Amino acid sequence: MENLSRTESSGEKLRKCLEKVFSEGYQLQAEALSFLKLIEDKVDVEKILDKVFEKLKTQPQPTIFISKGLIEECVNELEEENRRIVEKVRYLEVSKEVYHPPAKDVEAKIEVLKDPSKSISSGESLSDFLSYFRDRFKRLTKILSERLDVKGSLPIEDALKKSGRVKVIGLISEKIVTSRRIVFRIEDLEKTATIIVQPENPEVFQVATELLLDQVVCVSGFRGGGDTIFAEEILLPDIPYHKPRYSWEDVNVVFTSDIHVGSIAFEEKLFRRFLDWLKGRIGEGKSREIAGKVKYVVVAGDVVDGVGQYPRQEDELEIKDVYKQYKVAAKLFEEIPDYIEVIIIPGNHDAVRRTLPQPAILKNFAEPLYDVPNILMLGNPSYIRLHGVELLLHHGRSLEDVLSSLPNVNHQNVTKAMSQLLKVRHLAPVYGHKTPIAPEPIDWMVVDRIPDIYHTGHIHVFDHSTYRGVLLINSGCWQRQTSYQKKMGVTPTYGVTPIVNLKTLNLSIVDFRSF
Repeated sequence: MENLSRTESSGEKLRKCLEKVFSEGYQLQAEALSFLKLIEDKVDVEKILDKVFEKLKTQPQPTIFISKGLIEECVNELEEENRRIVEKVRYLEVSKEVYHPPAKDVEAKIEVLKDPSKSISSGESLSDFLSYFRDRFKRLTKILSERLDVKGSLPIEDALKKSGRVKVIGLISEKIVTSRRIVFRIEDLEKTATIIVQPENPEVFQVATELLLDQVVCVSGFRGGGDTIFAEEILLPDIPYHKPRYSWEDVNVVFTSDIHVGSIAFEEKLFRRFLDWLKGRIGEGKSREIAGKVKYVVVAGDVVDGVGQYPRQEDELEIKDVYKQYKVAAKLFEEIPDYIEVIIIPGNHDAVRRTLPQPAILKNFAEPLYDVPNILMLGNPSYIRLHGVELLLHHGRSLEDVLSSLPNVNHQNVTKAMSQLLKVRHLAPVYGHKTPIAPEPIDWMVVDRIPDIYHTGHIHVFDHSTYRGVLLINSGCWQRQTSYQKKMGVTPTYGVTPIVNLKTLNLSIVDFRSF
């Protein structure tokens, strides 16, 4: 009887609301009436209709019909208003407490291990490119030669003079894949050879399908006719199994990237929630505990959306001046508590050269960021050490080349592409595709240190995994789906922040869309 009475009461209230609709001179479309009946027990229908009347009176083209879409819009707006009220109440309650985050009492410990910013040249001649690839080959050959199973390898020229089993190291210059076999050419500093991989050896065939152009490999096999070698084994530089380092201090690192300030799709509302969370204004329980331990925020590039990055970009810009974009970005970063250190590397949308490696974002464009005392600007890629834990920071544009080259790897499992870069020990192995590479005297993209954490951005999709003891993180973004991403079928992960505790290397995730 109690439930029946409540239903009758609810129905009576809806009936009175409908009478008000008619008395105001409006009519409900059938879908709108069905929707109201569906939600009448969950919301204040009278309040929603009052908001509907307000909207109808301000519309440029008068109508007497109330649609389901208009009611849904008003429901969403009221829910947002209620959420803001709840947040304000929580903030007032928290403000009564004394918020003292533990990270405030921990001294920052940042060591910059590698930063290309001050070592970048401007070479672009043929000899510069030859020097660059020679350096890549020599350094990766040295890494490969540290493997016991690479011992005894010969220069290609000497190997082609022998019969039987041979072992050579070379850089892959061509690759052809068919259902019957895989053929690729390798070259060292003097000679080239043709490598044939047959499907009768499935393990080697699988390795060969994942080989990237311009990577350095060791091939062990039997001499064929001419310059051919039939592969029995393909060895990569790869990283050894790694025992990660840990910090004595119980502090957290926030990993983020691709903020894209200036874009009409920049989720400023969510980013401000993130800032309020760092300040202790929002968040409860475990979330609040995590925020209190945050000592570092690491940004893997694309602070701003930039200008002239792609055709008709101006149609998708809220701020069309790159100087103003950085000014707004700096205002946001200024709100991060001063005891939290912020480390920023550039991305392809930032005001810096597009070729890799990239120096730190140029000061004459982003001076407001340089004026924030707790921001450290580094190049891409960079290695840093925080409380003894080593981080490799890389924006990750070259991941696009890997995604397009490998089978069964896509934007939703991007850490597979990241692990492939660790296998080849190079952050941009493919030359001449989407990723422009500058002919530096030293190849900064060679992975000659094994990090504890490898952090990238660019892809706009959050993903994490572990490869041979290295924690891999692609940190998502703060930008809604763009027209280009929609065309490519990419659904970005925005407003989601991974946080790693340096004492345990445990990863936590905070989703600011649910706050």
